[in-house]
Amino acid sequence: MAKPYDPKDFYYRKAKKQGLRARSAFKIEEILHRHRLLGRGDAVLDLGAAPGGFLQILAEAVGEKGVAVGVDLEPIRNLGKRWVRTAIVDLLAPDALDKIRLLHEGRFRLVTSDMAPKTIGIKVTDEARSLELVRMALSVAEQVLVPGGAFVAKVFMGGDFPALKRELQGRFGALHVIRPEAVRESSYEVYVLGTGFRGRAAAVEPAAARVEAPEASAATETPAAPERPAVRAKAASGKKPAAAAKSAAARKPAKKPAARKPAARKPARRA
Repeated sequence: MAKPYDPKDFYYRKAKKQGLRARSAFKIEEILHRHRLLGRGDAVLDLGAAPGGFLQILAEAVGEKGVAVGVDLEPIRNLGKRWVRTAIVDLLAPDALDKIRLLHEGRFRLVTSDMAPKTIGIKVTDEARSLELVRMALSVAEQVLVPGGAFVAKVFMGGDFPALKRELQGRFGALHVIRPEAVRESSYEVYVLGTGFRGRAAAVEPAAARVEAPEASAATETPAAPERPAVRAKAASGKKPAAAAKSAAARKPAKKPAARKPAARKPARRA
């Protein structure tokens, strides 16, 4: 039986005690520890970063030689680290990417999203809105990740979750579904982690191949040479079509004339 909801549970109190801005800090900390996604000097982008729980952990992971960028619709209180850059950005706005690139011109090793919709208690609706946020984050990640980079996003599991998994599998070399220990017992949230970013083009081609390849292997043979239809017609009717017969006759080598034997010489008369 699930425990009753407690807004100030163990991880809430632990976060406060350690000076962390949200319990979500423990979630990304566990994911980073298990999968080694970042190194010193890397660049990381956190979408929906307020109040800064993820960003605190990510900034420590990349260190002062790295870059940690956080964007949100709400302002993010300064973390007091010069390599952390934040801005108010609406990811649906046409200039969203331009604003992100003003904070960091290069690409990112990791893109994270802890965005969640304002839930209304209707499970299907909450799940659908959560998927929209993940896809929005993914559309940004596709344009700023380095090849081989990684993507982490929170999502509410539901009926369309398998479709999301297929989308991610088309873009990344490996996909992991993670439920960190800090997730509330009553919650149906998980985190999807894609590693080995292959690019958006890879998402389209493999998907098409998966659909078309079985049909092609079952119904397609090696293309026939132009004369083969005539050969098949012969097999079906038992008679050689005129065109085929003519073609075959044309291909038959002409008979060589028989070699003539030299005429026998008559013996010369003796005088």
